[in-house]
Amino acid sequence: MNFRRNITAIAVTLLILIGMGIWLISQGNIAFGSSMIGAAIGVGLVRYIEMKKIREMQAKGLNPYDERIVFITGKASHLTLTISILLAAGFILIGSVFGPELQVNPYNFLGFCLAVLILIYVAVYYRYSKDN
Repeated sequence: MNFRRNITAIAVTLLILIGMGIWLISQGNIAFGSSMIGAAIGVGLVRYIEMKKIREMQAKGLNPYDERIVFITGKASHLTLTISILLAAGFILIGSVFGPELQVNPYNFLGFCLAVLILIYVAVYYRYSKDN
């Protein structure tokens, strides 16, 4: 049941992203709409391949969710949270010093922060997975 619920949640999310991309294209923002559709299709393909590999591992009798993976994920999440809090404090300090002289679109800034957060997590995860 959990597997089907997971697939349903992913499918609904991807359909919403594709729908938003189509809506953006119809509003005249062709570049962002088409990139959103392309990203949704890419994420869907990657998730499909990942789920297929997990099912193959489970069919062979292997456990894809062993204790080592959970340990590494926990350590990586903790360090990512620590780094992101320090980065946010640094940005707040810089923003308070320079004040309104820096005009930033909040959506672009949040997207940038999310991208940096994901890159930090992936780098820390692979660093810890090499150690353990």
